[in-house]
Formats: sequence, structure tokens, C-alpha cells
Amino acid sequence: MGNDEAKEEYDSGSTEALMAEYDRKRRNKADDIIATQAVICILLAALLAGGRIFRPEVTAGVFGRIKSLAADTAEVMPNPIDILIDYFDKNQDMRN
Repeated sequence: MGNDEAKEEYDSGSTEALMAEYDRKRRNKADDIIATQAVICILLAALLAGGRIFRPEVTAGVFGRIKSLAADTAEVMPNPIDILIDYFDKNQDMRN
């Protein structure tokens, strides 16, 4: 009977088993994000390499746009925190 009770305690539907699975998935979340980014980068590199062979005129335009975005010091998307700070600073200056 002792083995049956231990088996039931860690059954796949038990609370302890679900909590253990949740903790395992939560700890591996960063690894999943990194792996996804790596796969996307590899696919983009393969796409650009293949595009350079089959459609060099299109790939040259895409690569030129990527280079211009990387070289541009202006932000592509403004930081929302900086916008809020500027807004509150402006309002504080108006009060004074």
C-alpha cells in the first residue's frame, strides 16, 4: 500500500506534479527565448544568403536598409519611459 500512496501522490494530475511542471517550465523560459532568437537569426541569415544568389537586386535593397538602420543613431522606436519623463518634467516646469 505504501507504494500505491506514493504513486498517487505524484500522479500527473496531482497538485504537486502540476506545481513541479510549472516550476520547471518557468525556469526554462529564458532558454526558450534565446533559442527562438537564435533560430530566427539563422533563418534570416539563410534567407539573405539564398536571396543573394537568386535575387541579388532585391537582397541588395534589403541589406542596404538593414545597414542604414544599424548605422543610424536615432532610435527606431522611442523609449516610452523617456517620453513619460519628458512629459512630467515639462508639466513640473509649467507649475514653477
